[in-house]
Amino acid sequence: MRKFMTSLAAVATVTLAAVPALGLLQAAHAAEPTATVSLVGLNLSNPAHAAEFLARVDTAGERVCGAKARTNPGGDFTMAGCKVAVRSQAASQLSRSQRQSLHMASRAAPVTVAAR
Repeated sequence: MRKFMTSLAAVATVTLAAVPALGLLQAAHAAEPTATVSLVGLNLSNPAHAAEFLARVDTAGERVCGAKARTNPGGDFTMAGCKVAVRSQAASQLSRSQRQSLHMASRAAPVTVAAR
């Protein structure tokens, strides 16, 4: 019985020591930089609004990727890869109709008409 209690105490000690380490890992992951891009006032089927949305995403990507680059001393990070991931994540959070509108608007060439 004494041997069992000693083993149980050892397992409990190791388990309790691991709990704060898990908390530190979660805190480090939670501290990753994030950004919010607003769609307020934008109609993604309008080419000018689609360009504005993509500019907002790119600006947010610059901030997020810049912050990530400063906190990532390892060699497993590239700005280009981060920016592609930011655009991909932003597109994945749009609805299907918003993605379709954005795709069509970004392919459209703007037309300027002069009036007399």
